[in-house]
Amino acid sequence: MAQNKYAVVIGIGDYPEQSGWKEISGDKDVDMIVPMLLQNGFARENITVLVNTEATKSAIRNAISDLAGVSGKGDIVYIHFSGHGQQVTDLDGDETDGYDEAIIPYDAASRYGLGGYKGEKHILDDEFGLWLEGLRMSVGRKGLILVALDACHSGDATRGNNNNEGKHVRGTSEIFMIPDSSGQDDACMAHACDTEQNVRRNVEWICISACKSYQNNYEYKSETGYCGRLSWAISRVMRPGIRFSEFVNALKDMYGSMPLPSGLPQDLDVDAPEQYDVLLF
Repeated sequence: MAQNKYAVVIGIGDYPEQSGWKEISGDKDVDMIVPMLLQNGFARENITVLVNTEATKSAIRNAISDLAGVSGKGDIVYIHFSGHGQQVTDLDGDETDGYDEAIIPYDAASRYGLGGYKGEKHILDDEFGLWLEGLRMSVGRKGLILVALDACHSGDATRGNNNNEGKHVRGTSEIFMIPDSSGQDDACMAHACDTEQNVRRNVEWICISACKSYQNNYEYKSETGYCGRLSWAISRVMRPGIRFSEFVNALKDMYGSMPLPSGLPQDLDVDAPEQYDVLLF
C-alpha cells in the first residue's frame, strides 16, 4: 500500500486589533514551511494552508478532522502552528501547576470578558490531544504524526524585554484567568471537558515546540525579516530520509547558531514516544 503525506500549515500574525494580541510574524512562516514540505514529497493538493482570518478554531479543527477522514494506515501527517500561545486556568484538574496550555487561533481574545469572550476559542492542550488521537486511529501504529508548535505558552513570555524585543516575542505574560466556578463551567462546556476522557495518555505522536514552557519564544531576524525561530530551523534541516534523532540534533545545532536577544536561553521542547527513532519524511 502506498504511503501518502498530508499536512495542515497554520500561520497567524495579524490578529484582530480588538483581540488584544500584538502583531507577530506567524503568517510569514507559511512561506518557509510549504516549500519545505513540497521538497520532502508532499503533494500541494495534500497541504491545507490556513493564514490569518482563515485560521479560526473551527477551521483548524475541521482541517485536522478532514485529515483523519482521508488518511489511511501508514500515512504521514504534519501539522504546523505558528502564532500566539497562552496559559489558561485549568478546567479539569489535570495540570499540576493549575494551568492548561493553549494555542491561539485567529478568533480568540487575550483576556476573559473582552467583548464577552469566555475562552471558548482557545485550543487547549487536552482538546488538541483529542483531535490528534482521531488522527492516530486513522494512520495506525505504522503511520507518523509530527506536530510543530512555533508558539509560546510561557507565563514569562514578555517580561524583561525592551519594547523592540517584546514586539517579536510570541505569547504573553498574561494568564487567561477564568474568574469563578460559573465561568469555568461555561468554558468547560465550550471545550467539551470530560475529566476521565482527558486523562493523560502515553504520547503517540511527535510534538516539537519552539521553547520550554518557562521560556520566551523569540522570533528570528533572518535575511528577509522576522520569522518563527522553530519554523526557520525546520525549513533548513528537514530533508528526505532523515531520522527523528538526526532531525532533533540538527534542530538543536541550528538553534545554537541563531543569536538571541541579550543572550537569553531558548531551548527546543520535544515530546515523543520512548525509544522512537523513525524515518520522518
